Amino acid sequence: MTTLGRALLTLSLTASLTGCVGTRVEYLTDTTYPARETTAAVDWLKAEPTRPHVEVARITVRSSNYSLETLRHTMQDRARSLGADAIVPDVPMVLISQAGSPYYEPGVLGPAGAAFGLYGYGWYMPYSSNPYILTQGATDQPRIEQALSGIAIRFEETQTRVH
Repeated sequence: MTTLGRALLTLSLTASLTGCVGTRVEYLTDTTYPARETTAAVDWLKAEPTRPHVEVARITVRSSNYSLETLRHTMQDRARSLGADAIVPDVPMVLISQAGSPYYEPGVLGPAGAAFGLYGYGWYMPYSSNPYILTQGATDQPRIEQALSGIAIRFEETQTRVH
């Protein structure tokens, strides 16, 4: 495989993986800070620090495909790009939403239609022009998403006084 081919493959895989994590940023200050270096650590705190700090933004990440650990790393990467030093996390959430049940329109080929009784229970025409007869996929399965939210903070610089 050529170098260009490998680069394109890596780029497409990275794009597909990052596209599966939804990220929402609510800015809490008008001040913008330079991004931290990619090697800089963003601390994951257990409580709000007593040290003076500025709340930069609330970051919320969610996905139905990735673990809480992956969501945490995504959140730290986003905080790093905002110039934050640490994150004070909220309680992780699990969101379960039930999709609507399948809806079947009565028609000639549907369960209440004339052709249904003629061909016995369960007969259907797979190439029907009626889009309401067939349901593709498991629409009655619940969607389960994990979400993390937290406040990205930046520690204030302490200045020493010279007398």
